[in-house]
Amino acid sequence: MKKSIFKRIISMALMFTVGIMPAVNVYAEPLTNGSELTEMMNHYGSEYIDKHLDTRTQQLIILSAMTALQAYSQIKEQVKTALNSGVTPAEIKEAVYQAAPYCGYTKALSAMESVDEVFNERKIPIIESQSTVNENNRYEKGLEVQRSIFGPEIGTITDDMTDSQKVITKYLSGICFGDFYTRSTLDVKTRELLTLSVLTANGGCESQIGSHTNGNLTVGNTRDQMLAAVLLCVPYNGYPRTLNAMNAINTAADAYEANKK
Repeated sequence: MKKSIFKRIISMALMFTVGIMPAVNVYAEPLTNGSELTEMMNHYGSEYIDKHLDTRTQQLIILSAMTALQAYSQIKEQVKTALNSGVTPAEIKEAVYQAAPYCGYTKALSAMESVDEVFNERKIPIIESQSTVNENNRYEKGLEVQRSIFGPEIGTITDDMTDSQKVITKYLSGICFGDFYTRSTLDVKTRELLTLSVLTANGGCESQIGSHTNGNLTVGNTRDQMLAAVLLCVPYNGYPRTLNAMNAINTAADAYEANKK
């Protein structure tokens, strides 16, 4: 028994000498009760994901999903990882903002508190507004972007609509697309992919995922990019939401491609 312990001490000393730090964990107790679970998340790296999504996009997708999931303590670490990977502070801010109309403003505001903590630690100055619309043109500009993605009939308000239908239709054009999709820093292709990721994280949004699958394909994102985005977030969303989203994407993409023939 003593020889075994002595061998372990010698082995650990050698590991430190040659700089193989991770190997020390073989004999060390976990630093926290959740550290083993955190390490298990590392198994979700994939050549398929890396093939279809660049590092910047992956970082923004994870941040968007975490915002929807209210994973505020993890968001701080994710922001650090994103910054270290070359993602700009403005891109990080926009990824969180883009989630707001799809998961709720309160979740996005709380996420931004975590983001700001990291920005303050790194002395990153306040980022100026990326808004490109005002109260007078937000609806028209939003409707323009919305129709460029989903077709010329989308967002049409008709006389036979109920008052509540008219309000929500105007909200979608003026808020989701006017206030957010028209912002600078992130292009529409990236915003559509982030929206899909937030909807997946929300759960129960298969109908909207189908619609935004069509939107993603229209703006130039591929089926593989969407599926890679969903697979990237398996450790955050879990398998039921992942499988539901993949099914919704494949079903909508099959129909989209069939209509193009």
